[in-house]
Amino acid sequence: MGDFESFTGFESSDGIDQASFEKFKERMKAAAAHIKALKQGEQKQRQKEEKLIKILLKFVKSSKKQDVMVLIARLLEQNVPAVFVLSIVMLGNEEYFDDEEGRKVFLEGKKLENEADGKSLSFLDGEQVLPLKLKIEIDAWMKNVFMQALEQPHRVLETVLDSEGMIILPLIQLSSFILRDFLEKNGQEADYSSLKEFCDFFLAGSMIEVRQKIKETKELKENPEE
Repeated sequence: MGDFESFTGFESSDGIDQASFEKFKERMKAAAAHIKALKQGEQKQRQKEEKLIKILLKFVKSSKKQDVMVLIARLLEQNVPAVFVLSIVMLGNEEYFDDEEGRKVFLEGKKLENEADGKSLSFLDGEQVLPLKLKIEIDAWMKNVFMQALEQPHRVLETVLDSEGMIILPLIQLSSFILRDFLEKNGQEADYSSLKEFCDFFLAGSMIEVRQKIKETKELKENPEE
């Protein structure tokens, strides 16, 4: 008896109309194939997740930034997808991510620089004017964070929002520290409270967009011909 027969529990159509039985078998066969594909996909996703966690651990050891290290560990403990955490950490730390999976996330972010809009960050400046190049890099970073959230949208929403639907503090803090370090690395002064407010704003906006994408995908599946 094959896997399909074991799954359905039928070997013959005794007592059942033949046409109905064949139709039933086809449906169950399709269901079994779908379950198998899901399991294979989960295994592949787990392997990718393990690779990304190793990349993050390598970054933590190399950068020696205690505040960032603690926050990365806390987010991973809370089951936030590694690819999402990696997209946050990537800004200004590209040299640490020469592994294949890390480069993929980095290159996706670099592609987005062509679409970045420096004007959208004007409210980040305050009295200080940021160079256009930095604005474009930050805007591309934000877009990449959103794109990586779409890799596992349901899990991201489940793990980065608290019970009241607000962005969890460790994620806001990590984003703020990464942005602060990036600006200081490029000779720009950074007020932490302003950066924290900015990161909370952009992350909350990203999650609203993620929800909208989920809704659109669901509607498309339910109404494929529209």
